[in-house]
Amino acid sequence: MMQCEICGVEIKGEAQYIKIGASKLRVCKSCARHGTVVMVAEARRTAEVKGSEQPQLVRAKGKSRLYEQMDRDIEEGIELVENYGRKIKEAREKVGLKQAELAKRINEKQSLLRKIENEEIIPNEEVRRKIERVLKLGINN
Repeated sequence: MMQCEICGVEIKGEAQYIKIGASKLRVCKSCARHGTVVMVAEARRTAEVKGSEQPQLVRAKGKSRLYEQMDRDIEEGIELVENYGRKIKEAREKVGLKQAELAKRINEKQSLLRKIENEEIIPNEEVRRKIERVLKLGINN
């Protein structure tokens, strides 16, 4: 019996193999969203048939969007100021706008703005410029 190494549920069908940081975990399909899927059970069986004790990891799906954005920002040399999300929220409140109002003005979803303010995601350059233009900020300059 295989168990998910995140939630502990018995894995029915094929296990997913994900990477979170440096850790590689065998997980159920629902927990696979918490990391980067690197290998499915089928690829593992293929590797085991070839006789390798430790199967090579095979990238099955892309990274999560957050990690992809972070990688792009690092590659582009973009550095956000510390507490960027908090500063956006304070500036928005200072001018008397609600999240929904600012989101409408920059033509983005309120959920995106909420995630930016909570520092759950890093805004791309286009969104960053729109926010800073509407709030008349020069945070990242």
